[in-house]
Amino acid sequence: MADKLSILIVDEDGDSRVETRKAVQRAQLAVAGETGYGRAAASVALETRPDIVLLAVEEPVSRPLEAAEALANALPETPFIVYSSLSDPEAIRRCMVFGARDYINRPVQAARLGESIDTVLLQEERRKMRSAGQLLEAAARGTVISVTGAKGGIGKTVIATNLALALRREGRSVAIVDADTDFGDVATMLDLAPALTMADAVRSLDHVDRDSIREFLVPHGSGLDVLAAPPDERIWATCDPQQLRRIVDLLAESYDFVVLDTSGSFDAVVQTCVEASTLTLLVTSGEVSSIRDTAAALRRLSTWEVNQDRLKVVLNRNSSANGFALHDLESGFGRSVFWQVPLDRAVPSSVQVGRPVMLEGTSPAAANVAELARRIVGTRRSLSGEPGKSKTVWGRILNRARGGA
Repeated sequence: MADKLSILIVDEDGDSRVETRKAVQRAQLAVAGETGYGRAAASVALETRPDIVLLAVEEPVSRPLEAAEALANALPETPFIVYSSLSDPEAIRRCMVFGARDYINRPVQAARLGESIDTVLLQEERRKMRSAGQLLEAAARGTVISVTGAKGGIGKTVIATNLALALRREGRSVAIVDADTDFGDVATMLDLAPALTMADAVRSLDHVDRDSIREFLVPHGSGLDVLAAPPDERIWATCDPQQLRRIVDLLAESYDFVVLDTSGSFDAVVQTCVEASTLTLLVTSGEVSSIRDTAAALRRLSTWEVNQDRLKVVLNRNSSANGFALHDLESGFGRSVFWQVPLDRAVPSSVQVGRPVMLEGTSPAAANVAELARRIVGTRRSLSGEPGKSKTVWGRILNRARGGA
């Protein structure tokens, strides 16, 4: 994001403008001006020529939407972002119709504002390049999904492998990358003995493109392609994270979906995978240690360059000891649990024989992950979820683990 972008705040409520101005300043942005609705909005916009307009929208929405139209007419090339306490989809839709580039919840948070502005300016830049014909040769990019977790033994690899198979069953081209720097078990779970691995891809990276990268993947009978972990984990110590990013990007240009199975160490490799991903599934189990580690992981993820809307918590009920109530977990995490994978006695034996439950398709876990794949592909309702807001005793314990008050 450019240094000291100028922001015009358009808000009829003086107290709200003060709070929004503070958020703008905390985001290290410059306040170009402040104004209410009506003719003043367009006049101040023409006078200050801001980089971004922040427009407050509350009921009744007629006046702020009139201001939005006036701003769009006055500065047609200047993007504006709506902030509001409204959650009505129709109100959001109307704002977008009038030209809003993003919609963020009130009260405005500096971090969320920064993310929104980064996204809006990137979209604006691409729009201009597209209009100028400069993106005609840009390669299409598939969806990259990181499956990660704050510790081992919580079923990350089981979920990643079965999800990749489920996406393949949906008729998409899919590659799974074993980026677990501790114990790479994807090939074992699929009963494969790869001749080439990640180590070979890294060594040949200077001569690899989006077509030849496929040479380093081993095909599975399901149609899934696998980039296996190196046989010697010490290769990761010499692997530059940017080399891994390059491999992920090449695969994303070649496949509809790329699933990344990561370790529980939250090191530079995990960070690279998460930041390269369209969607990150953070797996936790119901054990106390896993829950506490997941709360800490969410805190660390908030410091990375990760769009929080693309981060989803997955609860893997891999033990009958998973006894905490869902609302308690959500309170502690500060966000909803997006997906729950049920306890399934077929999973351990499937791991032992190298035949994931998705290949059988009849167990509870297989049906569940198949539904998750359909949700991701888009044949079910979109990925969504609001942060949990309840504050139970357990929630306060986890809040302290996250470093909160």
